[in-house]
Amino acid sequence: MCSLNDCSYNDNNEIHEFTKDLSTDATLCRKCRSKDIDILLVGQSGYCNACFLTATNHKFRAALGKSKIIRHGNSVLVDYSGELNSTVLLHLIKTGMSESVHKKLIFKTVVLYIDDSTVMKETDEERCAVRSKIIEQIKDFAFTGYTVSLSEVLKKEDDVNIKLVDHDQEVDNENNDQLLTILAKLPDDTSRLDLLFQLRRKLLIVAARKLNCDKILQADCATDVATKVLANICLGRSAQLSTLANFCDARCADVKILKPMRDFTQQELLHYSEYYKIDSLKLRDLGVSGPATSIQALTQKFTTGLESQFSGTVSVVFRTAEKLSARGNENQDVENNCVLCDAKLDNESSDQVSAIRAIRVSRIVSSDCVLIKNLSRNMEKGESNCESSQPDDKECSANCCRSNKKKRASSEDIQKYLCYSCRLIFRNLNIPNALPAPLLSTIEQRLALRNMRREINDFLL
Repeated sequence: MCSLNDCSYNDNNEIHEFTKDLSTDATLCRKCRSKDIDILLVGQSGYCNACFLTATNHKFRAALGKSKIIRHGNSVLVDYSGELNSTVLLHLIKTGMSESVHKKLIFKTVVLYIDDSTVMKETDEERCAVRSKIIEQIKDFAFTGYTVSLSEVLKKEDDVNIKLVDHDQEVDNENNDQLLTILAKLPDDTSRLDLLFQLRRKLLIVAARKLNCDKILQADCATDVATKVLANICLGRSAQLSTLANFCDARCADVKILKPMRDFTQQELLHYSEYYKIDSLKLRDLGVSGPATSIQALTQKFTTGLESQFSGTVSVVFRTAEKLSARGNENQDVENNCVLCDAKLDNESSDQVSAIRAIRVSRIVSSDCVLIKNLSRNMEKGESNCESSQPDDKECSANCCRSNKKKRASSEDIQKYLCYSCRLIFRNLNIPNALPAPLLSTIEQRLALRNMRREINDFLL
């Protein structure tokens, strides 16, 4: 066995000086140790441009390769918004498909641009200018591009009109007024942004099915993931944290949403875009620059501000979130999922004590139209006997529930197929009038199946 006493070296000062030079020289690249640094990452060492680009491309290909979800020949739908992150994603895919790259990416890439100009209150001139730039951008990358209006999510899945990206083809905006009406009914910006996020996700899944793609790539970086994690905690979606932070979102069995850029920081994406002269076509607007009018905007300000002072904030948030998962059966029936967000329904059973049950008890006790003597019986059934939270019921009496029995039953049935956080979106509203028609149709189908099972249950052996 070797020992330090078996050999000696007198010139220890030379060793310490050599080690010190390698570890403290801030002007040399961390990787190659021969070139000057071109980028100094926050909380990390500096890199030269060559080493930085090599590490960036390797990180992207490794994220796709480690999961082994995408196979050769698969059709992948890329969610392209025109923002910097999604443009960098297209550039990384194009670089990975280059013949000069070892182990190049071999899958069919389909780009989808969701036109949300009406919701963002853009003028016709601004919408046309952005659309022209996006068409040119997709053609420069030589990908097949499609476009669809966000209001198409209000149609049935078979009626959604997805068009090829072309200067001569305009997207259908016939349902824009209906979408704006639904958003105007919501109580605040937090609910509007939450509903828009869920509707956009629904439309992506519908488009992937129509375009025969079973994978969707989104350009969420580490800051985006951390911001969504904190925002969803505030919105009551804590049970969905692992789904939001993980590489793969498999809430839908037939279509998976992947986040290959979740390990990238915003600083890395900015330097990558500056080197390749990639310009963003649209700027992200969550009200971050001005006063925060929503939980999402407030969380964005909090996350970016904390990350500027403590460089490990974003990494700690989303790495912790991906390790947290709610208890339950992962292979549950689709009918037990929320019709809006596809997450597991968190409706409590009669013998379960939870925060949702406590909120329901407080709401019933504070309601003027509910008799306290019926509280115990109603809570055992898991339902209240009045829709006092709806603004249409201006006045309420003890007999209101019997007079509006049909309306109350339909509203309660709808709430049974929405998770707690999705019910908060439509709080203090008449849910049947505020919910999009395709979701109402899905709920009616589930109710019909449940009633049919109940009718034939006595005839089963």
